[in-house]
Amino acid sequence: MQNNFELKTENMSHSIMLVSQDEKALFDFSFVLAKKLLCKTQNACGTCSVCKKIEHKNHADVLVFPKEKDVISVDDILGIVEDALVFPFEADKKVYILNNFSFTSGLVQNKLLKTLEEPPKHVYFVLNVTNETKVLPTIKSRCQKIYLPKFEDEQIFESLNAFQLSDEQKQDIVSYCEGMKSKAESFANDSNFEDTLNLTFDVWKNLRTSPQVLDYASKFYTNKKLFEEFLFLYGIMLKEVLHAKLKETNLLKDKKRKELFEQIANDFSFKALSEIEKECIVVAEKLERNCNQFLVVDNFLLKILEVRAKWQ
Repeated sequence: MQNNFELKTENMSHSIMLVSQDEKALFDFSFVLAKKLLCKTQNACGTCSVCKKIEHKNHADVLVFPKEKDVISVDDILGIVEDALVFPFEADKKVYILNNFSFTSGLVQNKLLKTLEEPPKHVYFVLNVTNETKVLPTIKSRCQKIYLPKFEDEQIFESLNAFQLSDEQKQDIVSYCEGMKSKAESFANDSNFEDTLNLTFDVWKNLRTSPQVLDYASKFYTNKKLFEEFLFLYGIMLKEVLHAKLKETNLLKDKKRKELFEQIANDFSFKALSEIEKECIVVAEKLERNCNQFLVVDNFLLKILEVRAKWQ
């Protein structure tokens, strides 16, 4: 990741927004950025005392929020705004890394706005954002945006060597993690990943009648995490089915299941797949808003059944 960017620190904004769906990539690169800003050579050398301190997360002038909770609070922001006025302890600059910034409220973001508009010369803010639409336009307009690329399949596969997995299991994870290390590690730590993968294929292949909706839905009613993982995998498989339907099998990520995707593609029209894609987006938004999970699950499965029958 570090080598993919040639950043010139002398032209860098004091307010930087890193954008990626991969939380791990955001977290890791924000520290690369801190090294770039504070390193004695300004090249994130990794060998100087500054880089080593940042690597070990104990540099006094690299401050990470939230510290205890999952989301940055108003009190956190008020403390940051006040602390930003204090000169650095060790370096000539201070870096504030604000994780999960997409999940902060509009009130919290507004409390930071004036400081982003006129930051102290010695301060840099790095906002880690997984969903850019959740960030206020006034915040976005004051930040230099950096969009992180996804990891290559080979990089993901290599990172999975840290887990006790077969090559086949690693390849399945690579095929369905969307180039995100955080998602790959989540799958690797989930002993039920293969079961969820098979369940998702089962819904694609076999959901054909109303009574089956209840059978499948009952697996998700009390397990939001399982349904979120199922929905993510279902969306990835949708792309694979579209490739198969367009005869673009060379673009399949999961090539070992090529025949299965071709079979599924024959059961769905382009219109049906388009409607399912729209519904996946709607359902993800409903889950984020904590809508009634029973209704969300039922409606999604019924929608699949409906479009499959309506647009054959």
